[in-house]
Amino acid sequence: MFFIGIFGIQDKDQFIGTYNNVVCPSCERLGGYEIHKSYTYLHIFFIPIFRWDIRYIVKTSCCGCLYELDPSVGKEFEKNPDTEIKKEDLRRVDSYFPFKYCSNCKTDVPAKFNYCPYCGEKLQLPGKGKVT
Repeated sequence: MFFIGIFGIQDKDQFIGTYNNVVCPSCERLGGYEIHKSYTYLHIFFIPIFRWDIRYIVKTSCCGCLYELDPSVGKEFEKNPDTEIKKEDLRRVDSYFPFKYCSNCKTDVPAKFNYCPYCGEKLQLPGKGKVT
């Protein structure tokens, strides 16, 4: 008898929710946050078994800046979307950009692309100038 197991390791970016009516710590405009949970997991037969490297990423709606949310606040936000997110719970992340922004067709595109696959425009990193 042979046992063939299907297993693997994958990265996942899961949208958790939005938090509205906040003043952006970066540009100080009124806007909102998009909260995402990013993690790596081991799966067997497509069933997640173990997760690690869990991070909560916050993207501002006004200027597109990225912040890492305190993990305890992120877990609480998952359970209760009315959880307050304070400025002290956010840490600016300059090195983690899961996507780039196309200013031509207003689309978020995975970071592996230098040009938009939809319109061909050169892409920008959120909150930055044009990518060279």
